[in-house]
Amino acid sequence: YSTIKVPEETKSKFAKLVCNRNFAIGADGLIFVQRSKIAHIRFRYFNKDGSEAAMCGNGVRCFARYVFEEGYVDSKFSIETLSGIVNLEVVNKGRWWIKVDIGKPDYKEISKLRLPDAGDLYYIDVGVPHVIIFVENLNFDIIPIAKKIRYNTRFFPHGTNVNFVNVMSGKEIAIRTYERGVEDETLCCGTGSIASALVAHRLGLVGKKVVVNTSGGKLEIELGDRIYMYGSASRVLDGELHLDELYEVSE
Repeated sequence: YSTIKVPEETKSKFAKLVCNRNFAIGADGLIFVQRSKIAHIRFRYFNKDGSEAAMCGNGVRCFARYVFEEGYVDSKFSIETLSGIVNLEVVNKGRWWIKVDIGKPDYKEISKLRLPDAGDLYYIDVGVPHVIIFVENLNFDIIPIAKKIRYNTRFFPHGTNVNFVNVMSGKEIAIRTYERGVEDETLCCGTGSIASALVAHRLGLVGKKVVVNTSGGKLEIELGDRIYMYGSASRVLDGELHLDELYEVSE
């Protein structure tokens, strides 16, 4: 979190610098807080490779805690994202439990595909594109398969995120996600959790309330007339960023 103002033309470069785990803070992405004319506040998210993403489920929860904690918004507010308006609510201030209103589900957007060496998979866009693959267990190296799918330009010209999903019960799933823009497996993906729960529900594998287990913790997805995601946001560090030296070590 920072009050540094970064010019529009350098946001991509700045994100790559700050997210570098060797020479800077290190992160999967960088969030910018901006004024909005159509919502209470604007959310901008850049991946660590400098590309801008339309939406980030984990990012909006962190964003929600920060803008509420800093007094920019009340406990219920709307944010402008590249994928549209998203409504958020700080449900439990002691636990920092955030409720995210993703909008109405559109099951017509789910496509079934079959790729060589990958088998059956499902594609859905929940603000950002996701592929869902159901597996019996998650104890394998997902990277080789994920990369083949992520970089398959025939089916996904702009790339896609890839999720491997194990259905644990009618109320619970476990997932591992390879994220586009990070170009690696991440500990948790909010939009991946939403996409996985949606597809699993559409196939009749889970009910309307789904607990999603990730390496980074649990999320709760509620599916009905609207989609809600519930999850926590932790503020683990406040510090200072020295721009001169950051740019110096990057050269």
